[in-house]
Amino acid sequence: MKIIQPSLPASLSKPDDVMELFNSEDVVSGYHIQDTWFVSSDLEKTSLMESLLTKVDFTRVIVPKFDVTDCDFRSCNFTASKFPDAVWHRVSIDNARCTGLQITNGVLKNVDFKNSKLDLVNFRFSRLENVAFEDCVINDVDFYDAQLRNVEFVNCTINKITFASARIMNVDISQSTVEGITGINSLRGVTMSFDQLMQLAPAFAAEAGIKIK
Repeated sequence: MKIIQPSLPASLSKPDDVMELFNSEDVVSGYHIQDTWFVSSDLEKTSLMESLLTKVDFTRVIVPKFDVTDCDFRSCNFTASKFPDAVWHRVSIDNARCTGLQITNGVLKNVDFKNSKLDLVNFRFSRLENVAFEDCVINDVDFYDAQLRNVEFVNCTINKITFASARIMNVDISQSTVEGITGINSLRGVTMSFDQLMQLAPAFAAEAGIKIK
């Protein structure tokens, strides 16, 4: 599957005052932002475009409708951040800490999570299309009632993942290690390996109420 990568300008500006920039502009575009810590109020009225963000801390920010297009996040911290109703398009997230990240009722298209840790992450009610998780550690990620189309997990360690009530088309987990998965009634459209199926069979049977002697 091909993920369309962010399209960034050849030359990015470094803002003299990051907070002033975000407080004064409705659309922030064409910047390299680094070593910055945001609070919710800094991002409330801002869309982010065509920018590189390095070592930026979004811990505990709550920003509805935070729209992001053509952006590259490197070594950023999204711990306990909440972005309901967000739209992220052509976004790369590399080496990020995503513990408690929530993107609910949002849209993610051409988004690539790489070398990141996703613990207690919530994508409930969101729509994901052309999304990849590569070399990630995934522990309790929730896709309840989400729509997933062309989503793949490559070289990931998946300790727990939930697809309950999800609508799935072409989701591939066959190239990852999977320890726990729930929502078997919604797995139509998921590709997994034969070994994964055998490993997960007892959990599937238990969820379906089947007793094995």
